[in-house]
Amino acid sequence: MSYLKLSPRMQAIADMTDKDKIADIGCDHAFISIYLIQSKKAGKVIAADVRQGPLDIARNNVKMYGLSSEIDIRLSDGFDKIEVGEIDQAVISGMGGELIIDILKKGRKHIERGVGLVLQPQSEPEKVRRYLLDIKYIITDEKMLVDEGKYYVVMKAVPCDNKLINYSEAELLYGKLLIQRKDSVLKEYLSLQQHKNKELIDKLSDIKTDNSMNKVIELKKDIKMIEEVLDSL
Repeated sequence: MSYLKLSPRMQAIADMTDKDKIADIGCDHAFISIYLIQSKKAGKVIAADVRQGPLDIARNNVKMYGLSSEIDIRLSDGFDKIEVGEIDQAVISGMGGELIIDILKKGRKHIERGVGLVLQPQSEPEKVRRYLLDIKYIITDEKMLVDEGKYYVVMKAVPCDNKLINYSEAELLYGKLLIQRKDSVLKEYLSLQQHKNKELIDKLSDIKTDNSMNKVIELKKDIKMIEEVLDSL
């Protein structure tokens, strides 16, 4: 049997899973689901997607690898078609942060049961981090990586047993664990962001409208925060 090779982004997601019964929400073509079974990281996977087209491809892929008995393909809007207790961990990846939060809100019964989470927001990871705090989940692992020229963040979260977890604004924006670990990819990303912010300030300073000046003030605040984080890395 040939084993599936994942992209760096998908590999980082798969590496963070650590439960036997997993839901791969937003599974697309089910590559992560297939890998989890092949590598024996999971014994049973529910591969769910809201779109029929990708699910048809996922079903064919699962069949091609001979894993139809271990991977259950479901047309599902988030957790909608997944029963409470069916899974121990949910992977939600390849979508914006706001959509991930919406899926978590609608899947509240699973959250209340304490299902583990592996999340890969394509945008607004800071909003996801804030929401995890709101639902009393703690991020136990986080990774930043570059895949085909794009920066991605993957995070693992579990219920925090009512422990009070404090995050600074910078830690919410850029990742508490990434900052603590002096992550080299985060440093690269922030240095690039700092350069872009300064270039944008130069452009906006020539416009001199109220909106542009307000934006400059926001950018200068961002620059100061990034400088403080970079000094700690």
